[in-house]
Amino acid sequence: MMLVVAEKPSVARAIARTLKTRGIKVEVLGLRGHLLDAELPRGYEWNRVNPREIFGVRRFRSVVRDRESYGKLSRLLGDHVEELVIATDNDGEGELIGSEVLSLYRRFRNSGRFSRMRFNSVSEVELWRAWNNREPDLNWRWVWKATYRRNFDLVTGAAFTRLLTMSARRRGLRGLISWGSCQTPTLNYLVVREEEILGFKPKPYWVVKIRVRSSSGEEFEASSGRFYEREEAGKAYEKALGERYAVVEAYEEAERAVSRPTPLRTDEMLRDLNRITGMSAASILRTAEELYSEGYISYPRTDTNRWPKGFDHRVPAQAARDAGILEEARAAEEAKPLQGRLDDHAHPPIYPIKPPRRDGSLQWRLWEYIARRYSANAFFDDALLLRQKASLRVGDLNLGSQGLRILEEGFYEVYPYFKPKPSPLPRLKTGERLEILEVRLVEERTKPPPRLTEAALLKLMERDGIGTDATRAEYPRILLQRGYAVKSRRTLKPTKLGMTLITQLRRIDERLVSPQTRRLVEENMRMIGEGLKSYEEAFEETIKIYSELYKRLEGKAAEIGAALSNSRRIGS
Repeated sequence: MMLVVAEKPSVARAIARTLKTRGIKVEVLGLRGHLLDAELPRGYEWNRVNPREIFGVRRFRSVVRDRESYGKLSRLLGDHVEELVIATDNDGEGELIGSEVLSLYRRFRNSGRFSRMRFNSVSEVELWRAWNNREPDLNWRWVWKATYRRNFDLVTGAAFTRLLTMSARRRGLRGLISWGSCQTPTLNYLVVREEEILGFKPKPYWVVKIRVRSSSGEEFEASSGRFYEREEAGKAYEKALGERYAVVEAYEEAERAVSRPTPLRTDEMLRDLNRITGMSAASILRTAEELYSEGYISYPRTDTNRWPKGFDHRVPAQAARDAGILEEARAAEEAKPLQGRLDDHAHPPIYPIKPPRRDGSLQWRLWEYIARRYSANAFFDDALLLRQKASLRVGDLNLGSQGLRILEEGFYEVYPYFKPKPSPLPRLKTGERLEILEVRLVEERTKPPPRLTEAALLKLMERDGIGTDATRAEYPRILLQRGYAVKSRRTLKPTKLGMTLITQLRRIDERLVSPQTRRLVEENMRMIGEGLKSYEEAFEETIKIYSELYKRLEGKAAEIGAALSNSRRIGS
């Protein structure tokens, strides 16, 4: 018997259909993610060992995470499987799951044959290609990369979380004070922004605004610079009231091309759809994975924004045409995509395969965005804007106005999400007199920076190398679950507990909250994946850094515990 093991039941069904239509008899099983998980060895449970001793752990206990799938797979493997085909997702986590399946297989057949299917969508064409091009082994560099991340996060997360929690509980706090090398720097972004807001002192200022009419009859508004003295602003306003005309001192036009979007990668998808829908990045990524496993899009976890050589654009173009997004004539044209510069050497960019039901659900809205993004990239031209700038004079008061015209819509025709709103000025001439229709003196105040949206937070995380395209979406959700942040409309605000945790950790050592420390972990993952560093070398290097930070924190644990307990009593 030949057994194929996929990472998800829906992917397993797609593989089974593809092989059955071609007369290939196999057994196909779909898991529900990881079969196994890593835990600390026995004897390292809470309150049985000083948390600092966790940094010495090098051998981890394997525990069954999904008992139902583990039982099914064991029964099938015990039924004389002659060849195992691993068909888990084509990334580091998928490779680690594949190694878990292989380790169970080896218990039954130590030298049994196995192979690896690699695919980036569950379309029939792609799955059949993957079947016929099965690889003879796993990518063990990917396995070790994922193992390094898992074990590092387990050790550091357990040690720091236990120290902080136990210290706070001694002072009466109930609950958990979790720490994570990605989670904590992510919270730090929110705290830094909140500190900027709390420390901001608004300052009043005044602006003279006029409404004018050109010789062609078009009306527009112009504004002066800021006056920080009320008396000076009042004088300028009174003078402007006495004038009938504004004179054009200068008028400039500049055409600017706006490039169509590059092929879609995960980070951009999450940021854009958070802005478009207001849904959390975690919900968006979960929905994208549903679309992938049901055959509607390609694999949604990728950091690639360039099409591989020879990519067949016919399938995504047909999908966009079937959804009414691409006209038939345009879809029949040769694709002319704008290429990006990123390539994770694992997956192509995200693209549509077939449209789901058009029902207005998040699934449809996400798919539509992907299809429109693909169409804009591959079949449309750049847009062309006209930027306008006018300088006016009213008596001795200078004012300015800016305008925007869309000369050529280009890709905005199919991808309207972030299309700029036209605000055209009339075409003016230097020396032209404009009739003043209205003069106003407006009082305003300087504003603090806004709180971070999830999209803005994800952008900071990507910039500083916190997490990966596959994991970043989880951390905003974790901060909310842990009580470190709250969500108000579309922005995130740290709670009193979150603020206290960061300020106390910073006081000990900035590296406990800075992204630079975690960035070393992500860099080590990359180097392991590329064969430039071993698992053992990377693990020892980073554990040494974090164990030293732990020692510094341990010396102040009682003070931090008291502060955290007090912040919980005060509330959010």
